[in-house]
Amino acid sequence: MGSVSMTTLNNLPDELLAKILSFLPTKKAASTSIIAKRWRTLFALRRNLDFDDSNILDPVMAKEDSYRAWFRSFVDRTLALQGGVHINKFTLQCVLEHDKIHVDRWINKSLQRGVSELHLRLKDDKWLRLPSSLFVSRTLVKLTLGEELSIQYLPSNTFLPLLKILFLRSVWFENQTFFDLLLGGCPALDELTIHDEDFSGTPEAISSKTITRLSILSKCANDVDFSSFMSLDTPNLVTFFYVDFARERYLIRCNLDSLVKAVLDLHFLDPEDCDEPFEPNVTELMNGIHNVKILQLTQSATEVIWKCCKGGLPIFKNLLHLEFLGYEESVWKELLPLMLEHSPNLERLFLSGLCRCKYEHESDEIRIPETNKVSFLRITFYLGTEDELKHISHFLIKMECLQVVQVYFAKTLVDESKKMQLTEDLLKLPKASSNLIMHVI
Repeated sequence: MGSVSMTTLNNLPDELLAKILSFLPTKKAASTSIIAKRWRTLFALRRNLDFDDSNILDPVMAKEDSYRAWFRSFVDRTLALQGGVHINKFTLQCVLEHDKIHVDRWINKSLQRGVSELHLRLKDDKWLRLPSSLFVSRTLVKLTLGEELSIQYLPSNTFLPLLKILFLRSVWFENQTFFDLLLGGCPALDELTIHDEDFSGTPEAISSKTITRLSILSKCANDVDFSSFMSLDTPNLVTFFYVDFARERYLIRCNLDSLVKAVLDLHFLDPEDCDEPFEPNVTELMNGIHNVKILQLTQSATEVIWKCCKGGLPIFKNLLHLEFLGYEESVWKELLPLMLEHSPNLERLFLSGLCRCKYEHESDEIRIPETNKVSFLRITFYLGTEDELKHISHFLIKMECLQVVQVYFAKTLVDESKKMQLTEDLLKLPKASSNLIMHVI
């Protein structure tokens, strides 16, 4: 396809050209303003602005100060060119460290122009005091704060009445009070994400009556007291995504009656990262999510739960869908049967890693409760071993309510003739139900 001529572009209506410009990075869109006065006007209509100082790093500029000066000038000129036009989305990402006065000015400009979606990715190894206006905005609906920020101040009148989505990426608050103040000032908050990958900032307590979706991804073990408890008070929570090192204690301060889906990816902390030895216990965490309808457990989570649910598993009376990934044989032989026993209404069961479970004689069978109601079984990462085939045969006999079985070959299995033979072996297995449909994929 040939390039579009300038004449063709100029013949397009303003509304369409403005739409095209909205898909360009701000730096490129701004460069069109030198073409003609009309393009300058079109750029001024742009509602989404993104500024990233890593995009202007130029080997020709020998010093960091030159980078900073160019970037500051570019942001100021762009905002001035737009005048007072309303902003929908404003993104500011700074790899370099800029003086607070400049950062505050840019943030305030976006707030003054009614921004509804604000993404700040600022690196600062010192305490950072963001402008107070940020925490009393009456237009913000979505807010991202990061990365590797240490916040030492929040105004006492913090109030973000329209904020629905809050994303904290490696943000550390000086104390729990500041975090409580922030959440307390967000009466419409629906979704909270806390992502700490290389910078510890996960709070000990999360309390919100409005949050329906909570995601905690904590992968940093530095400066975290895992012997302390984690507390949740989120009575309207619907979806819970939790990645963390298992802690010594959990405190669920409310009934999670609204919980529909939980994804747990728990890990053991390396002893070398512990200042003092502690014994993780996830009993209260499991008790807290017992009303869940959909539960996904990673292979590390199943190991942690098996070894660290010291008070025993609760009854998952509402659980309809379980995804279970296992690595250790004891997880398959002992935890899975317990999960099935404690999930009397389970209908859908997804299993992965069955190749790790030996089957040398009948005593190696995975115990299946006679009262199970599983109607849909999916097995992934199937390698076609004799042990796997025996386990599946056992499932087909013991799960009398089965209607559909899906078996997915592992991607490492590429021999088509072998896959055909394995498929035949699976389809020949005896079944408790004559109506069962099996798919081998």
